Amino acid sequence: MTNRANTISSTAMRYHAWRTATARALGAAALISLAACGGGSGSTPFIPMAVPAPSPASPAPAPTPTPTPSVGYRISGTVSGLSPNAQLTLVNNGTDAVSVKANGGFTFPSAVAQNASYSVTVSAQPDAQSCAVSGGSGSGVSADVTGVSIDCVFRGFTSTLAGSKIPGSANGTGAAAQFNGPFRAAVDSNGTVYVSDYENHMIRKITPAGVVTTLAGSTTSGRANGLGSAASFFHPIGVAVDSRGYVYVADSENNLIRRISPDGLVSTLAGSGSPGSADGTGSAASFLQPGGLAMDDSDNLYVADSGNHRIRMITPAGVVTTLAGNGPGWADGTGSAASFRYPQGLALDGSGNLYVSDRDNNLIRKLTPNGVVTTLAGDRSSGSKNGTGAAASFNKPFDVTADSSGNAYIADGDNHMVRKMTPAGVVTTLAGSTTSGNADGAGTAASFKRPMGIAIDGNGVLYVADFENNMIRKIVP
Repeated sequence: MTNRANTISSTAMRYHAWRTATARALGAAALISLAACGGGSGSTPFIPMAVPAPSPASPAPAPTPTPTPSVGYRISGTVSGLSPNAQLTLVNNGTDAVSVKANGGFTFPSAVAQNASYSVTVSAQPDAQSCAVSGGSGSGVSADVTGVSIDCVFRGFTSTLAGSKIPGSANGTGAAAQFNGPFRAAVDSNGTVYVSDYENHMIRKITPAGVVTTLAGSTTSGRANGLGSAASFFHPIGVAVDSRGYVYVADSENNLIRRISPDGLVSTLAGSGSPGSADGTGSAASFLQPGGLAMDDSDNLYVADSGNHRIRMITPAGVVTTLAGNGPGWADGTGSAASFRYPQGLALDGSGNLYVSDRDNNLIRKLTPNGVVTTLAGDRSSGSKNGTGAAASFNKPFDVTADSSGNAYIADGDNHMVRKMTPAGVVTTLAGSTTSGNADGAGTAASFKRPMGIAIDGNGVLYVADFENNMIRKIVP
């Protein structure tokens, strides 16, 4: 065992000696190689290659500031009632336009700045339709606006029922008949139209076929009661028909309310003939240039007492009372706290409310059965704007009528138009334009010249007293 250990130890020692000698030899060779290359202690000293110092780092460029985006909001809404294949152009703030070709949503291409205003108007619409804007304006915008509503309705086709442009008093059918300043119209349950022929001092009658006859009066003015042409009027204005077929007439220059039986017998219902504003029964009451008339289901007659700036009521027994108004003005209120300025036209809705065309205020007003007067549409200025409430404008609205749904139709005299107002006060143009004429046609293709009277039948057909054209026009929905 000892010999084996000694052998291993001797071998290890020899291996160590060999490794040491080999290392020394390699080191010497390396020194010789360095000397040959000018290293070591020779005449040419070894100079290590200089390592250049690193260049100082360039400062990083300052980051480009990101601009703060301007805040903008979209104006959008919906269109309803647009006819197929029609096109509607809407404009916001007078410049930003969008074309709409179908019902549904729309959005203007440009945003409006924060706190800016917006104003949406109709720039172009189909000839046979009227489109009105609701919720189309506002200011201080701080979020997207989505509630703009565009409601489009069909405008009726206008034709001429009777009369021609030539003034006269001839009876006849259609264009063979003549009128001289037809002022108002009323229609009974059979579709017969009654017309106050202002300059002829007559009450005329038109059948559904367009046959015109004279019910009462003659071309000579007066205030006589009597049968047919033996009776006389002086510039009759308002006409209305009761449930028995009696016709009532506001005989304006005579300051009387007259009544005509179905066979043409004329009598006086109320008024003294002298101008005044007294309430009372029959001749104890007085009026001043009474204008429009309306009749309710109980045969109570309502009078736009134009010269007195009041709305009056007459019972079937001839008792006259004042419902609202106290002189010229435009105040809303109850009874005498309210005021009008030459109210002209009256119409009743299904709830017993009276619509009043407040002519010289350019307003459409409402009078409830309790005597409360409010303003439905118009801004008192003369204009032809469509819109809702005070955003709409009129120019001497002479008369008004109403359908069973509470829509009102206005003879907008000095605009030469027929307008429509929904129960919500949305005003559109049904027929005509601000250019006067006598053309038949659909919507704005038709023309009128100072339409002063309007009436509606049970089928929604409108009859228009086209004053300066001496015609009775018919608008079919």
